[in-house]
Amino acid sequence: MHRTAARFFLPLGNVAVSLILGAVALGVFWYYLPDATLQLFKWSGSIREGVVSGYWPARYEVVIRALVDERQIVYMGFVLATRIVLGLLMMPLYRKRDAHSSSETGPMLPL
Repeated sequence: MHRTAARFFLPLGNVAVSLILGAVALGVFWYYLPDATLQLFKWSGSIREGVVSGYWPARYEVVIRALVDERQIVYMGFVLATRIVLGLLMMPLYRKRDAHSSSETGPMLPL
C-alpha cells in the first residue's frame, strides 16, 4: 500500500512543485530581465496568432482565443523548463534509490 501511494503522490507533488517554481522563475526572470521578458511575451503573441489564425470553425476559434493567451504560453514554457530542471536534479536521487532497492532484493533476472 505504501509503495502504491508513493507512486501516485510523488508525481503529483512534482507537478505541483514545478507549477509553483515555474511561477517563481517567471517572476524572477521578469524582475531581473524585463527586456528579455518583454521579448518572450511578444514572441508568444506571434505564436498565439499563428495558432489562432488557422482554418478553424468559428465555434472552435472562439474557444482557442479564450484559452490561448500570451501569459499562458510564457508560463507554460517556464513550467516546462522547471520540470526539466527538477527531473535532472532528481535523477541522481532516483538512481540511488533504485540501486539501493535492487541491492536489497538481489539482481533482477530477465523473464
